[in-house]
Amino acid sequence: MTHSVIESSILGRMADPDPAEPPLTAKGRATRDRIIDCAMELMLSEGFSGLSIDNVRKAASVSGSQMTHYFADKNSLLRAIVCRRTKVLLDFHRQPALRDLDTFEDFERWAELTMRFGRRKTRVTAIPPFGPLVGELSKCDTKTRDLLAEGYREWSDLLTAGLQRMKDRGELVAEANPEQLAFVLISAHQGGDVLSLAYRRPWPDREALKFVLGYLRLFAADAGDRSSPPSKATRHRARRNHKKRP
Repeated sequence: MTHSVIESSILGRMADPDPAEPPLTAKGRATRDRIIDCAMELMLSEGFSGLSIDNVRKAASVSGSQMTHYFADKNSLLRAIVCRRTKVLLDFHRQPALRDLDTFEDFERWAELTMRFGRRKTRVTAIPPFGPLVGELSKCDTKTRDLLAEGYREWSDLLTAGLQRMKDRGELVAEANPEQLAFVLISAHQGGDVLSLAYRRPWPDREALKFVLGYLRLFAADAGDRSSPPSKATRHRARRNHKKRP
């Protein structure tokens, strides 16, 4: 499968219905998708305060009755955004090109495709899945916050499972903590979004991804799997600090 086909299939899944979405016609689903995309754009450009039902209605060019038909209030709209971003994120990580995300080569490919994903011309599809939402978390209701947290847990569980398989096969040293390694991978994947605000650095951050791949290889059981073998003292210090993380 070519890169363009893989990428198109990921974006195509964004039109799939969310789990909580009632059955809709093709036209109804397209209208709902347009509302969600416009809401995401408004949140990116104007912040949470710009995400009013009326502002979104105008941006999406729908009537008041159409808007309330799909979304009763601001929180229900935000939950739909969270569901959509979670789906995009998980679809990206489950694409065939990444196989089972349980080898060093798979993670190298993960970084490569993350960079390609971030270069999309369409802003809504190119942004990091959760970055723009986390800053507004305290302004959401409990149900929305729980939904966002669950999205992170699903993502972490997916990465942790692959890393655990690597450890079970003896490809990672005994000291490796798959859960904490997954945390570091997620931090590198999303952290560039925070830096972009202060330093105008685009997401994804190539240097952050390069660093985290090097860090992951510090825990390779086979010295041949370390792209640039660190000193024994450096490996020991990294593993010791890794084990101490809460």
